Amino acid sequence: MESDMEVMSTNDSGTNVEENIYRMHILVFDAFLLTLVLVGNISVLVVIINDGQKSRMNVYIKNLAVADLLCGLFYIVPRIVVHVNNDQFYGGNTICKMQEYFGNVGILGSNTIVVALSLDRLYLVLRPLGSLAVRGRSAMMPCILCWVIAAIVSVTGPIVFEYNDVYKYCMPWLDRTETKIYFTTIFVVVFIIPTMILAVCYSVIAYIIWRVSKREGGIQLKENPSSGHQHSTLLNSRQSSHSSGSEQRDTTISKSQIKTIKMTFVIVIAFFCCWAPYMIVNLLFIFGIIIIPDQVSIFINGLLPLNSVVNPLIYAAFSSRVFKRFRNKLTRRLPTTRTTRRTENWKM
Repeated sequence: MESDMEVMSTNDSGTNVEENIYRMHILVFDAFLLTLVLVGNISVLVVIINDGQKSRMNVYIKNLAVADLLCGLFYIVPRIVVHVNNDQFYGGNTICKMQEYFGNVGILGSNTIVVALSLDRLYLVLRPLGSLAVRGRSAMMPCILCWVIAAIVSVTGPIVFEYNDVYKYCMPWLDRTETKIYFTTIFVVVFIIPTMILAVCYSVIAYIIWRVSKREGGIQLKENPSSGHQHSTLLNSRQSSHSSGSEQRDTTISKSQIKTIKMTFVIVIAFFCCWAPYMIVNLLFIFGIIIIPDQVSIFINGLLPLNSVVNPLIYAAFSSRVFKRFRNKLTRRLPTTRTTRRTENWKM
């Protein structure tokens, strides 16, 4: 009997050791994600603000960075705190609802801004010069609308999530049927609808560029005499032979605009890759189609904020000139600051 108890005690201690090791790995992973989210998105905000260009693209990227910061602060930080406290939540009901609400605002804000950005790039292809006439301020209204939608839809989180003082959990306390309805709604609103809109946008963009490039003239590099920059001109043979000069110019898309289309497309791919595993696996689990171990569930839920990590990296990869201008501006300021300090010290 005593030997049996010793075996059980050994097994329990072994299980606890494995759980502690796994919890430590999750903590390190979440801390690493949080660091990348904060450093990446704050860097993007600093660079764009210092760049001074009030383009529509910069307005969207700034709002996307703010949304990703909210996701990091109200999604990753609570996960870290809970894991530190042995998977228990001690914040109470008010903090439970607040973190759920603002975390959802960040996540939904990021999703809706990506959709708005894709629609803006579609308009850029449909009306190249017409979109050039619209300045950066025009992007503020779509961004405000995105935040309003995110703020309204996120109200469902505090309604569903409750703090349980007995189990020390902050989670949705729903029965099986209610859970299926709730998550299916989230699946459709947060993932399916945005994915369908994004797919339509880039299907149309790809079709227009492919169709026009196949016609006479195709995609040509055009030198702008005023600026000296190259432009990728989409020439429509029918328009070039029958249309006026103003109509022909309306088919011109600058090389930088095509670059922003490529960048937005990569952001969309990242959105799908980060959200698809979380949404699909959890939907199958809730409907009892698959069984997910706790460790796998925690890991999949941890993949969700990867989208907030990847977005600033994508922007940095496609905006090397912007970062280079910021670095040059910073290096010019540093010697001036050092010289001023030396002068002040000499006077003292």
